[in-house]
Amino acid sequence: MIKFSIKPVSIKQGLVGKLLQRFYSASTSIQPAEKEFSENYDKEMKKFETLTNISKRTREKKPQRNPFVKNLTIGIFDNEILTFPEMQLQEVRNIEKQVADLKKLLHQKHMVNVNSISNKNFRQNLADHKALGLQSSQFLDARECCPLELMRYLDVLSEHQLKDSLIQQEMLGAQTLNKFANESLQKKYLHSIITGEKVVAFALNEHNLIDILNMNTTAKLSEDKKSWILNGTKSFVANGISADFFIVIAVSERALLHEEQVSQLSAFIVDKDSKGVSWKKIEPTDFELAEISFDNVEIPIENVIGKVNEADKILRGIMSDFKLSCGPSCNAISKKTIDKLFQFFVEKSYENFDWLSTDAIRIKLGEIAMEYYVADSVTYLTAGLQDWYSNQDVEVESAIVKILSSEAAYRISSICLDIVGLPATLKNHWARQFHEETLNYLTLHESNDSQKLFIAANGLQHAGQNITNRIKMLRNPLHFSTFWLKNLLFDGGQQNDNPKLDFDLAGHLHPSCNGPSKQLEYCVKRLQFATEILLTRHGIECLNKHGDLRSLANILIDCYAMTAVLARASRSYCIGLQFADFEIVLASVFCNRAVDRVKENVNNIYYTEHKANDRNYLALGKRLVESKGYFISNATSRFF
Repeated sequence: MIKFSIKPVSIKQGLVGKLLQRFYSASTSIQPAEKEFSENYDKEMKKFETLTNISKRTREKKPQRNPFVKNLTIGIFDNEILTFPEMQLQEVRNIEKQVADLKKLLHQKHMVNVNSISNKNFRQNLADHKALGLQSSQFLDARECCPLELMRYLDVLSEHQLKDSLIQQEMLGAQTLNKFANESLQKKYLHSIITGEKVVAFALNEHNLIDILNMNTTAKLSEDKKSWILNGTKSFVANGISADFFIVIAVSERALLHEEQVSQLSAFIVDKDSKGVSWKKIEPTDFELAEISFDNVEIPIENVIGKVNEADKILRGIMSDFKLSCGPSCNAISKKTIDKLFQFFVEKSYENFDWLSTDAIRIKLGEIAMEYYVADSVTYLTAGLQDWYSNQDVEVESAIVKILSSEAAYRISSICLDIVGLPATLKNHWARQFHEETLNYLTLHESNDSQKLFIAANGLQHAGQNITNRIKMLRNPLHFSTFWLKNLLFDGGQQNDNPKLDFDLAGHLHPSCNGPSKQLEYCVKRLQFATEILLTRHGIECLNKHGDLRSLANILIDCYAMTAVLARASRSYCIGLQFADFEIVLASVFCNRAVDRVKENVNNIYYTEHKANDRNYLALGKRLVESKGYFISNATSRFF
C-alpha cells in the first residue's frame, strides 16, 4: 500500500519576517519609495511562506512489476492488477476540495469567455491555484501531483474550452522539462510556465512525416562548438502562436549502420524571439495550430534537454504520458455529451409524452453510459499502475487509453447525432460541435490505427522474447515431433475453442463478478492462442501482416478494458459505493460484448480463408489497386 510521509520544514517565521522588514526599511529613506517597499516586502514574504509550507512527500512505491498487457500475450495474468488503484481517504478529501476550488474558478465569467492561452490573466489565475506544471517540484511552487491526482486535475481542466491548449502545454511542454531538463533549464523555463508568465509549445510533427527518424528538421553543432544551428519547419504545433518558446525535436546526427542511414534525435529549447524563427497559423482548426520555421537559428549549447542524440528516450517517456492524458480530455467530452443529451430530452418532453420513459431512448442512454464507464475505468487503472509501482512500463496501456477514450467519445457523439436527428444538421448545434471535437483525438499526433499496430507489435515482441523456444518447436514439427504431438493432444482445448480456465480470477473479485471473470479468463487464453498462431505461422514476418496485427490489438484492448471495469466494479461493490450494483451491470454488459468481439478477431487470425474476413478484404483491396479504383460493374450492367 502506498504511504505518504509528511515532513514539514520548520523555520522561525517571525524571526525571518523581522529580518526582511529591517532589510527593506533600511534600503531607503526617501518617502515615494514606501509603495515599492511594501510591494517588495509582500513579494518576499509570499515566497517565504511558500517555502515554509512545503511538505516533503515521500511516496513508497511497490517494486516494478512485469508489464501487464504485454504479459497477457504469453498467458500470464497478474492477479494483483484486479485490485483497483485508490488513494487514502484524507488524500481523496484534499484533492476533491482542491479540484472543487479550481472548478469554481473556471466557471467564473472572466475565465469562461477566454478563448486563447495567450491571455496572461487567465494563466495567472490558474497559477494562483497551482494548476500549471502540476507534477513539477514544490520547490518551483508547483503541486508535485502523483498520477492519480493529476487525472483529477485534468478532469476539471478538460471542462474548459481551452483544454487542448492546457493539456498540450502540461503533458508535452511542462512534463518534458520536469522529467528531462537540468536544474538550470527548469529554473529558467519551467518555473515561468508554472507561474503563468510564459507558454511553451512542443514542436515534433512535420508535413508528410511517416517515420520520425526521417524528419527534415536538423541541428548542427557550430564550428566553435558553443551553439547549435537549427534549420527546418515544424507543422501542426499546438499553442504555436501563443508560445514564448518551443521544445523542438530535430535530427542532430546521421550515420550509416549496416548500410542503412540512421538518424539520432536531440531536443532543444528555442526562444520564439530568436533570430530566424517565423510562424504562421494553420486554418481552419478547432484549436490553435501553427507552422513554425527555423532558418539558421542559433541555439545556446546549454539549451539541450537531456543528452545529445537521446531524444528518442524523451519521446518514449513523454508520449506515453500524453496518450494517458487523452483519457480525461475525451472523457470530459463524453460526459458533457451525455449530460447535454439528457437535458435535451427533458426539455423536449411534454405533458402527455416523456421521451425518457421510452425503451428506445433508455437503451441508447445505457449504451453511452457503458462507453463512458469503460474509458474512465481504463484511464484511472493506468494512472494507478504508474502511481503504485516504481518505473512501471505502461506504454502499451497508455496507448490503449488513448484509443478507447477517443473511440468511446466518437461513438457517444455519433449516437447523440442519431438520436437528436434533424436539428443536428445545423453547423452550430451542440451535438454536431461535440462530434467534430472528438474527431481531433482520433488522429492527434498519431492515428488510432497506427496506435493499434504499435500495441500489437509490442505485444508480439514481448511474446517472442519470452517463448522463443516454444515457437521454435511449434514451427519445426519434424524436428520436435514429440513436443508437437503432445501440444496437439494437450493444448487445453484451444483448438476446439474451449480453453481450460485456471487463473482463478473470481477469487480476486467480488462474487457478483464470477461470470464476467470467466469471460475475461477465456479472452486472455484465446489471446495467448492467437499470439502463438501468428508467431508460429509467420515468424518475424508477422509484423507485416497488418490485418492480423489489428485483430490482435483489438483482443489486447478488450482484455485490458475488461480487467479495468471488473476491478473497478468489484472495488465499488466491496466498499459500498452508491450505485455499485449498476457498476456490476455495466461491467457485465461490456464483458458480454467483448467476448463476441474477441471470438471474431481470433477467427480472423486462425482461419486462412472463408471465415477470415480480413483475408477476403485483402484480396478485394489487391484487386482494387490493380484496377486503380472501384472495379465492380454497375448494378444494371449485363452482357446478354
